[in-house]
Amino acid sequence: MTDVFEIIVEPSSRRRRSRAPLSDKQRAAALFRVWHGVRDMIEEAERLGDSELVHFLAISQLLVEERITTLTCGVPAFAIVDTSLPN
Repeated sequence: MTDVFEIIVEPSSRRRRSRAPLSDKQRAAALFRVWHGVRDMIEEAERLGDSELVHFLAISQLLVEERITTLTCGVPAFAIVDTSLPN
């Protein structure tokens, strides 16, 4: 005979308190800390000699930079650049 176990999951009675949304300045500061963390990971990946990871992290770093620029300037990073022509 096989024993059947029944698992019942009930919602937790503890609830997280909702946080107030960050202002643009606070969000830019948090992203700046993320940027530094990504920079540290890039240095570690370079030390390990993993070029694919370095490339992936560099792309991530550029995306964070673009978001910071958008938040601080109010203009999307590439809005004023003519991107229709190739390099």
